[in-house]
Parts: sequence; C-alpha cells; structure tokens
Amino acid sequence: MMRKTFNNNSHRLLRINELIKREISIFLQGMEWTDYGLESLNLTLTDVECSKDIRIAKIFYIPEGIKNSDLIEKAINSRKKEIRKNLGKKLNLKYTPELRFIEDNSFDAFQKTSEILAKLTKNKNGI
Repeated sequence: MMRKTFNNNSHRLLRINELIKREISIFLQGMEWTDYGLESLNLTLTDVECSKDIRIAKIFYIPEGIKNSDLIEKAINSRKKEIRKNLGKKLNLKYTPELRFIEDNSFDAFQKTSEILAKLTKNKNGI
C-alpha cells in the first residue's frame, strides 16, 4: 500500500512558501539600501517556512558579498512593514503572515565540515 506523504494542507503550505519566497525576492531586488549604509543588498532566499495557520513566515537568507550581519539584519527589519505590505498586495490570502528574517548559516557550517573532512583525508593519506 502506498503511503501519502502530503495532505492537502501541507501541499498548500509548500505552494504558499514558494510564492512568498518568489515575491519577496523580486521585491528585495528593487529596493534601495543606501540609507542603511549599504550600496546594494543582494540576498539569496534559501527557504521560507510558514506556520500551519500562515500567520508567521520565517524567511531564511544568505547575504552575498557583505559580512556585516548586524547591519543587514537592522536594514531588513527596518523595512519589514514595507515588505509585508507589498507581499499582502501580491498574495491572495486572508492574512498576510508576520515576517521573520533569519540568516541561514547552514552553508557556512557545511563549508567548515567540508574543510575538516578534507584535512582529515589529507592527514590520513599523508601518514
């Protein structure tokens, strides 16, 4: 017997997550960030996770070329209302979710793990 992996709610949630990710990406590309001491702000949105009731959306991002996480976080959080308002115009939902931007550190962790494994392999072969 084949087991269903998605029910209607989770499939809908996946579609909403992708829609939010796409719309926020498009909107962020057109925003000016010079007021925040940033010439440009290039973010790669890696994932969006909405709560089941779609009231909260966690947006995971990786900043490109800028290492000052605090400055980026302040800039994004100060424009959060504007981003949410624009998202509300694009989404056809009863509620526009509250946005929580979170820096995605998984790539850095993966890179560190890869470097450690490479050193271990090099040491093993060098002995």
